[in-house]
Amino acid sequence: MDTFSKVCRELQSCRGKARAVTLATLSERVGCSRREVEQIIEQQLCAFPWPIVAGATGLYIPTEPDDLNAHIHNLHSRHRRMQIREATVRRKARLAGWPEESGRFHNRPRQQELFA
Repeated sequence: MDTFSKVCRELQSCRGKARAVTLATLSERVGCSRREVEQIIEQQLCAFPWPIVAGATGLYIPTEPDDLNAHIHNLHSRHRRMQIREATVRRKARLAGWPEESGRFHNRPRQQELFA
C-alpha cells in the first residue's frame, strides 16, 4: 500500500476535533517521516475524499461548520501575514539599493559603473 493510501486510511478515523491526530502520531502510524506526511497532505490535498483541517490538537475531518470556518479564517489570516511580510521585504530591499525589475531583484551595479 502506498503512503498516500496509508495516510488516507488513518485519517478516516479522525472525524471531529476530539479525534484529531498530530503529524507525529500520524507519521508513526503510517511508518514514514513527519515531513513526508506533511508533504502528502499539502501536495495531495485535493485527492482526499473529504476536507482536512488542522487545529491545536492536530489534523481531523471536520464534523461542524464552525471547524471549517475557523480553519478557512486561519488560512486567510496566514495568507495576509505572508503578503505583508513580502511587501516589507521588498520595500526594505529597495531602500537598501537592490534594483528591481519585473518583480525580481538583481545584483547591484558596482560603484565604478555608477560613475562611468
